[in-house]
Amino acid sequence: MRSLTPTSLSIFPISSSPSNRVVALAVDPESPASFFAALERVSLDGVQVDLIRLSDDDNAHDRLASVDSPVLAPFPLPEYRGQVVDLKYLADERTLVVLLAGGDIATVNLEGPDGGVAPVEIVGSVDSGIKAAAWSPDEEQLILVTGEDMLVCMTRNFDLIHEEPLRQEDFGEDKFINVGWGSKTTQFHGTLGKAAAREPGPSSSTSSSRAHHTDDSLPTITFRGDAAFFAVSSLDPYPFDGDAARRQVRIYSRDSSAGFAPRLSATSEVLPGLEGPLAWRPSGNVISGLVRYGYPGGGVGTEGRWEVAMLERNGLRHGGFPLREGEKVWQDGRVRGMKWNADSEVLAIWIERENEDVVQLWSMKNYHYYLKQELFSSNPSQPRFNGFMWHPEKPLSLYIIGQDHVQTRSFVWDTYAARLPMPNDTAAVVVVDGDRLLITPFRTQNTPPPMSSCTISLPSTPVHVSVSNDEDALAVLLRDGRVQLWDLHTRLPGPKGSKLRGGGKVAEPVLRWEKRLEMEGRWSSRLVWVLWSERGWLILEAEGRLRTLSDDPFEAFLCANPTSIAVTSAPLLAIALSPSGKLLVASLSADSSDPITLASSVNSFTTTPSFLVYTTTSQTSFYAPLPVVAALASGEDVPPHEKEWETRRVERGSLIVTACPSEMSLVLQMPRGNLETVYPRPLVLAVVRRDVLAGKFRAAFLTCRKHRLDLNLLYDLEPARFMASLSDFIEQIPEVDYLNLFVSSLSEEDSARALYQDLGRVERTTAGNAEKVNSICDSLRNLLEQKDLVRYIETVLTTHVCKRPADYEAGLRVLLHLQAEHPDIVEDAIKFIIFLSDVDRLYDVALGMYNFQLVLMIAQYSQKDPKEYLPFLRELRALDRYEQRFRIDDHLGRRESALRNLKEAGPERFDDAASYLARYELYDDAFKLYATDTERLPVIYDLYGDYLYDRREFAEAALAYTLANNCEKALKAHEKAHSWQELFTLALQQKLPKQAIVDMCGRVTDHLASRGRHTEAARVFVEYASDVDSAVDVLCRGTDFAEAYRLASLHDREDLVESVIHPGLDDAQEALLEVFEEMEGQLDKEVARLAELRKIRTEDPDTFFIVDNEPALEGVDVATNATTVMTTFTRYTVAPTTVMSQSTRITGQTNKSKHRPSKRRQAGRKGTVDEWEYLLGSMGRLVARVDEKSGERFHFSTYFDMVKTETVYRAEGSTPDHKELAKSLQSTILDFRQKLASALDDAWRDREAILQETEDSGGMGLGGDVKKAKEEVRPEVKGWKGLGVLVG
Repeated sequence: MRSLTPTSLSIFPISSSPSNRVVALAVDPESPASFFAALERVSLDGVQVDLIRLSDDDNAHDRLASVDSPVLAPFPLPEYRGQVVDLKYLADERTLVVLLAGGDIATVNLEGPDGGVAPVEIVGSVDSGIKAAAWSPDEEQLILVTGEDMLVCMTRNFDLIHEEPLRQEDFGEDKFINVGWGSKTTQFHGTLGKAAAREPGPSSSTSSSRAHHTDDSLPTITFRGDAAFFAVSSLDPYPFDGDAARRQVRIYSRDSSAGFAPRLSATSEVLPGLEGPLAWRPSGNVISGLVRYGYPGGGVGTEGRWEVAMLERNGLRHGGFPLREGEKVWQDGRVRGMKWNADSEVLAIWIERENEDVVQLWSMKNYHYYLKQELFSSNPSQPRFNGFMWHPEKPLSLYIIGQDHVQTRSFVWDTYAARLPMPNDTAAVVVVDGDRLLITPFRTQNTPPPMSSCTISLPSTPVHVSVSNDEDALAVLLRDGRVQLWDLHTRLPGPKGSKLRGGGKVAEPVLRWEKRLEMEGRWSSRLVWVLWSERGWLILEAEGRLRTLSDDPFEAFLCANPTSIAVTSAPLLAIALSPSGKLLVASLSADSSDPITLASSVNSFTTTPSFLVYTTTSQTSFYAPLPVVAALASGEDVPPHEKEWETRRVERGSLIVTACPSEMSLVLQMPRGNLETVYPRPLVLAVVRRDVLAGKFRAAFLTCRKHRLDLNLLYDLEPARFMASLSDFIEQIPEVDYLNLFVSSLSEEDSARALYQDLGRVERTTAGNAEKVNSICDSLRNLLEQKDLVRYIETVLTTHVCKRPADYEAGLRVLLHLQAEHPDIVEDAIKFIIFLSDVDRLYDVALGMYNFQLVLMIAQYSQKDPKEYLPFLRELRALDRYEQRFRIDDHLGRRESALRNLKEAGPERFDDAASYLARYELYDDAFKLYATDTERLPVIYDLYGDYLYDRREFAEAALAYTLANNCEKALKAHEKAHSWQELFTLALQQKLPKQAIVDMCGRVTDHLASRGRHTEAARVFVEYASDVDSAVDVLCRGTDFAEAYRLASLHDREDLVESVIHPGLDDAQEALLEVFEEMEGQLDKEVARLAELRKIRTEDPDTFFIVDNEPALEGVDVATNATTVMTTFTRYTVAPTTVMSQSTRITGQTNKSKHRPSKRRQAGRKGTVDEWEYLLGSMGRLVARVDEKSGERFHFSTYFDMVKTETVYRAEGSTPDHKELAKSLQSTILDFRQKLASALDDAWRDREAILQETEDSGGMGLGGDVKKAKEEVRPEVKGWKGLGVLVG
């Protein structure tokens, strides 16, 4: 669906005369603005070839050198062929190679020893002359056909590789093997017998094939793109008829094992009428030749038939296409040459007509060859050409040699598509095929190429076609300067679909007017595109500058020689695709704009009113919203989520043809040429939103239904507007099935944001309802019931069933209402609600309504087995009202309603009610039902207390028993709840025996003491058991010696001081000393280990700082669980006996647990800075523990109180000893605190230096993050004096 659009034409005039003409060109790939030409002059003394360089700069040309040869071609040459057989530029050697028909091979080095052009050097000569020559695509070999018809292969240094006769009888190495299948000798001939098999068949002699009289008799050489094969077309005379000859094509392979010497691979089949031009497609699949039919010795066919024949590598024909020339050209004209461009897309054919030459450009898609362009001489007085060639690297750059000039033409692939605004967009695409325009409006009809919906016949092949973006029309520019304007009159589809179902034409093109352009002056050759926008006419020059022709100044630089460009009106943007695949966008709203690169690897794009659509070489199509693109082009900040555009995968090599916004379609063309129409979600959503906001609910609904979009969009786009227009929604969509589909598709999610990103970016004017589904169902049902309940009964039932949760009961009530007023539609309505619902759930709801008639209807129409429900229904009918309802509610699991029906059944059913509420734990409902029944409420409280007691909620159970007046259970619950105040209060109120209270005290105090509540236990002993001995003992076990002394003094029990209090003090002092001894031992180990680590730091810093000096071993795990080493240096808080168990237990780890990171900070690898940092942290934690233990000052205060008490009671002999113990303990604490402070000073002394060395080493010490370690605060051992009375 693409056409070749010319983008530039440069003409290089060259002084010419009959004896002085340009005959050959060579291109320098490294300098796209210049090329070389061979200008020859032939005289009786020989030939002189001037080599010149042509440049785009003011069409200048420089003469480089001149090659003189006294030898002319020893064989006849056609008039259009010069003495220069080939001109080649070797870019890597900066050398021009000239091959002359007389046999001389000359080279010119453009960078000689002195920096200038070196003298011409004749490197060799072929005595018999050179008929044809061709360089391999890799420029490593040169193939020649000499005047003696010898095939010569040479290196680029002109060393001979191989030489052999051109004509051979052998077919080649790839000769076919014929096993006789299908031949006459292997067929069954019936009654004719074996004699029929021996009869000679029709003559297979090739003597009937004759070359046309226009054949120049010269061979042609062509290479395949990968240089692995080449083909030679030669005119072979018949051995017994010297005046007759035929064309034959021989295919040669390059044998890499023999120095790439050519070997005959295959010979073409006999093709009568085969002519000399030959071109191998670079991609390698076919060889293009020429066959002429209808003359004696030519192909069998009508006169005037002239075809381009395609040959396979084995020499067999494989398709082709006819040339569209008249009989006069067929008779006397000739094809002088054929060449494929670099990417195998375009075949150029040079045809000699009666009065002029033409170069035709052909392209193939979907197995049809389109004639895209016809190129003529720019000088009408010199209509002939001397040659042409494609650029070796730019696929669409063509050079044509005229008689007095050289043309350089460039083209781009362009799609002539209409981009009319909605709703008049036709999506018409025009394809050029010779003198015909193939038109297909994709909105009306999708016609696969090479067919089309309609055709316009033109006087000649057009130069360019422009399709209007404002009206249904197109303009055609012809080669003679005429412009034709055609009105297409395309028939658009109506609201109900295409108008073509009743017949008629898709479009009826009519010529509006035709004018001839009168060009004054000369257009700049730098002009590439002329565009129209709201800022006026825009001109894009070849170097990429975009400017306006109006008074409104604007300038932007896009890219040089873009392959496609488009302008959008809202917003104002210029979009261009560079030859390298970059998609550039520039804003037209400012006076100047720097373009942005929106994407790379782009191969096609198009625009719609809302989106920029483009495809990439990664087989993906993108849909960029134009407002976001405009913001990016203007330099605004765009949130990252808005740059995440919708994408869709496409077939490899797909290209965009056009987009039809009204039909929400995007037409893609596959590499083969076939079309594929897709409906991308962004385009569909744009149309849906437009229809919803315009109130066209039916169109939006049908679009969503057709493309399987979420119907919630109809509401989610504008909730308030939809609810206000709900009556219009019903009027536009009266079909019951459509309404049912809409209601059943409703969900609480906001589909505009939860499902679709592009609509999620649209700011909505109103917020949605929190209960969307229920609100829509209720509002829609009310309108339908007012409109016609009978007609919309199915939709009404659907609104009940689709609510959240489903309101089956309301739907069944509607059925009861219909049964009374419209019994004729009840059956269908019941079947419908059964279809929508879960049958068992619907049956249970009907049963819960206590309506047996409705239950039977549901059961019958749902085809339930009568054995399943009839016995149960008969049993229910035999019961009284409340018993019946109780059984139904219990069957349905409605426990609260069942309990309510038992209460309504009367007082005689209270036992059953109590048992039922206890079984199903319906206590809250029972409290409400029996709140005023003072007789039965205590029973319920007692049951509730048992329930709580079983759940071990003893405190609440005690309260429930108390409300039930069950004191025995309440006492037991209070004791279990350990609420001793309430327990003894209730026990005293109930006047329990003294022994029972004493026993109770023993149980309560045991629990309090085990929980560290020694003071409360002592209080219970004293107040409720009068047991001072036990009270003092429990206080000493809790180290509350002050309270113990107080009780002993209060109750005049001085004997308890010696028997209970003093032993308790001794035990507490010993326990505290053990704690400090343990901490001192830990501190000594840590200080010693720190000294060892300092030594490791000095002797082996790499190990200490975990520096990896063997990166080659990275990732190699040489340690296993079996090699775990037992060490006594683990956590200091862990007993040494656990080391072996830990190292043993680790062997049982799984791979998952082995690599699981620890939740605690580990000590790190032994002997590293990680271990050093861990030891410092351990010493800091030791400071906190010392402060905690030092704060327990009860030891010293009790010792001091004890001294005073001894003075009072004159317990001589004890006071001095206990005071010394107190002094010793205080001295131990002070000494350890001083030792710990000194150890901290020593440990933190060089910490900053170690951290800096860790950071500078680049190792993995401290996890590679020293910053966190530097933020650690050094712990301090605060001052602590102890008791002053114990000092000294």
